[in-house]
Amino acid sequence: MAKKKQAREFIAGRCNICNHEYMASDGGWIVNAEHKLFCHHYCFDLYLHNNKIGRLTQTKRRYNYANSR
Repeated sequence: MAKKKQAREFIAGRCNICNHEYMASDGGWIVNAEHKLFCHHYCFDLYLHNNKIGRLTQTKRRYNYANSR
Protein backbone atom coordinates (compact mmCIF):
# COMPACT_ATOMS: atom_id res chain seq x y z
CA MET A 1 0.00 0.00 0.00
CA ALA A 2 1.18 3.46 -0.83
CA LYS A 3 1.55 5.93 2.01
CA LYS A 4 -0.31 9.22 1.84
CA LYS A 5 1.92 12.24 1.67
CA GLN A 6 1.26 14.56 4.54
CA ALA A 7 0.95 18.21 3.59
CA ARG A 8 3.65 20.34 5.17
CA GLU A 9 2.43 23.32 7.15
CA PHE A 10 4.26 26.61 7.45
CA ILE A 11 3.71 29.47 9.87
CA ALA A 12 2.29 32.38 7.89
CA GLY A 13 2.27 34.91 10.71
CA ARG A 14 1.06 35.76 14.20
CA CYS A 15 -1.95 37.68 15.50
CA ASN A 16 -0.99 41.21 16.54
CA ILE A 17 -3.23 41.06 19.62
CA CYS A 18 -3.00 37.54 21.11
CA ASN A 19 0.17 36.32 19.32
CA HIS A 20 -1.62 33.19 18.01
CA GLU A 21 0.31 31.40 15.24
CA TYR A 22 -1.30 31.20 11.79
CA MET A 23 -0.52 28.27 9.60
CA ALA A 24 -0.47 28.69 5.82
CA SER A 25 -3.38 26.24 5.49
CA ASP A 26 -5.62 28.12 7.98
CA GLY A 27 -8.33 30.42 6.75
CA GLY A 28 -10.53 33.08 8.27
CA TRP A 29 -7.89 35.49 9.49
CA ILE A 30 -8.10 39.23 8.96
CA VAL A 31 -5.44 41.46 7.40
CA ASN A 32 -5.94 45.22 7.63
CA ALA A 33 -4.50 47.96 5.41
CA GLU A 34 -1.36 48.16 7.58
CA HIS A 35 -0.74 44.43 6.90
CA LYS A 36 -1.38 43.50 10.53
CA LEU A 37 -2.83 40.03 11.14
CA PHE A 38 -5.76 39.22 13.43
CA CYS A 39 -6.96 35.70 14.26
CA HIS A 40 -10.67 36.25 14.80
CA HIS A 41 -13.24 39.01 15.09
CA TYR A 42 -12.66 39.59 18.81
CA CYS A 43 -8.99 40.50 18.32
CA PHE A 44 -9.81 42.76 15.38
CA ASP A 45 -12.63 44.44 17.34
CA LEU A 46 -10.26 44.98 20.27
CA TYR A 47 -7.70 46.56 17.92
CA LEU A 48 -10.33 48.90 16.44
CA HIS A 49 -11.62 49.85 19.90
CA ASN A 50 -8.11 50.67 21.18
CA ASN A 51 -7.32 52.76 18.09
CA LYS A 52 -10.59 54.68 18.38
CA ILE A 53 -9.90 55.53 22.03
CA GLY A 54 -6.36 56.62 21.13
CA ARG A 55 -7.63 58.90 18.36
CA LEU A 56 -10.30 60.40 20.63
CA THR A 57 -7.83 61.22 23.40
CA GLN A 58 -5.46 62.86 20.90
CA THR A 59 -8.32 64.93 19.50
CA LYS A 60 -9.37 66.03 23.00
CA ARG A 61 -5.80 67.04 23.85
CA ARG A 62 -5.52 69.14 20.68
CA TYR A 63 -8.91 70.72 21.33
CA ASN A 64 -8.06 71.56 24.96
CA TYR A 65 -4.66 72.98 23.95
CA ALA A 66 -6.26 75.21 21.30
CA ASN A 67 -8.83 76.53 23.79
CA SER A 68 -6.27 77.24 26.51
CA ARG A 69 -4.47 79.91 24.48
